[in-house]
Parts: sequence; structure tokens; C-alpha cells
Amino acid sequence: MGDKDKGIAPTGILLYVREPERFPEASKPGVFQIPPEDSDNGPLLWLADGQHRTDGLAEAFKEGWLAPDVEYEIPVSVLFWDSEKSPSDQRLEEASQFYTINQEQKRMRTDLAHQYIFRKYQQTGGPIGDSTVIQKMRKRDYVPFEIYISRALRDDPSSQWRGLISVPNTQGGAISEGSFTDSLLPIMDYAATAGLTIGETVQLLKNFWSAVFINCPQARSDFANYVLLKTSGVYALHILLPTLLIRKPNLGKQPSINQLQTVLASIGDKFSDEYWDSETGEAQSFGTSHKAFQEIANDIISELPE
Repeated sequence: MGDKDKGIAPTGILLYVREPERFPEASKPGVFQIPPEDSDNGPLLWLADGQHRTDGLAEAFKEGWLAPDVEYEIPVSVLFWDSEKSPSDQRLEEASQFYTINQEQKRMRTDLAHQYIFRKYQQTGGPIGDSTVIQKMRKRDYVPFEIYISRALRDDPSSQWRGLISVPNTQGGAISEGSFTDSLLPIMDYAATAGLTIGETVQLLKNFWSAVFINCPQARSDFANYVLLKTSGVYALHILLPTLLIRKPNLGKQPSINQLQTVLASIGDKFSDEYWDSETGEAQSFGTSHKAFQEIANDIISELPE
């Protein structure tokens, strides 16, 4: 399902059949009709994974966001209870499958998709350059500009990120181009509001990260053992920077490295190698989820001097 503005989300749900004899036609791939409800024998299909999606659909119909007379395609996987593996409890296999799905699935890398999006934009929207002014737009429309900024920081000899952002389909580096690019959304929103060009935004980030690394030299040189240059640190600091500039208007839109280094050094112990240590530092204690990125940023922001 989806719409022309937000794309599609064909995420499948997982159903279990605990009594295969009641629904034998579902044992093979294909399109089939779900048998009528049989209240005497209880539920026929059990929802093993996809509760939020199905609840969302139910709410959408209830509130009138989805029209009841329109057909919507929802991919579904139907699995059967294996009595040989779990003879005493049908729910055991379902729980195991649910655990596997939610523990083992990996986030898909976005950097290869980014390459294609960037090339297509260059063909249809024209070349992006340092003089391009960043306009306020939808999240996904920032992507070509974010890619340009990521590559500028990776390739510029004067950038502290030179060589540390991995080229798609390669190993090494501190963070993938896809993750670094995705982390730039708060920066793009700020740059659009402040009327910055692409070049000015690149320079702002170069100055900011230079200041960060002055205060945390070990975390940069030995980045594998520190959170700072990993996804958690990069996302958190890209959330922090716009807040810092808004809270400190005297810094202007293009603060120098010295100005930023002085401010960062005043934020408690947040810009020290110890804070970002991947084993003992405070930053690592928040975890690695998107919620953790915001919590690390909030932890730093809470120490910002007035």
C-alpha cells in the first residue's frame, strides 16, 4: 500500500495455521479464499508477526482513511505448525519464528539506492554544486543533496572525514556512505531554514567536525573502539548541531573551528574521548537504536551552557 507522495510499503505479515487439516489449500503458494469463520472450532489463522500493521489497517478503515470498497494488496506468508518440532505446544514454533524475524533481520543498506537516486537527479534536475541553495522540501527530496555533501566531506583533502566514509560496496572506513547520508536530515532542515548553500553547509560540517576531533583526538584515530564515528555518534551529533546553532545565535551561520571548539569544550565531559569509548563510555550505554541517537543528543544538549 502507499500513495504517490509517500511511496509504498509492501511489508508482509506472518500468519500461522495450527490445524492444517482445516486449511489444506494454503500449504502451497498461490491465491486462495479463506474459509468462512467457524466459531465452534475457534480461530483458523493466528497472527504471528505484523500486529502493528494489521492494527493500523483496522484503525485506518475505522477512521475512514482507507475506503472500504477499494481493494488493497497485502503480502502474507502463511506457515503451518510442525507437530514434529513442537508436539506439545503449537505456540512454541510461532514464538521461535517471531523471535528469529525480529532478532535476525538486518536493516537494508541504502547507499546503493542512493547512487541511483543521485544519478537520476543529475539527469533530470540538473547538476548540484556548491552554489546550490538548499530549499525546504520533503525528507526524501533532500537525498541527492545529502549524497553530494557526504561525498564532498569524504573526498575533500581538507575534510576531517576524508577517507572515513566508505564508498558503496567497499569495506573499511568508519561509517557507510548510506548511514552518513541518512544522518544529515537535521542538517538539511537547518540549512534550508538558514538559507545556506550546499558549499556553506559542507564548510559548516567541516568546521564542526574539526572542532569535535580537536576535543576527541583518540576517538578519531582509533575510531573502531569509539562510538563517535559510528552511526550512533554521527546521528546524535547531526541532531545536536542545529540545536547548538539556534541556542548560540552569536556564533552566526558559519562559526569558525575555534568558536565551535570552545563551545564544545564547555559542555561538561561530553566532548572527551572517555565519553565516546565503546566499552566504558557513557554514549555507548544508550544503545544503537534511532531512539538512542536522540537520547545521546539530548544528553549532550542538557549540558549546553546558557
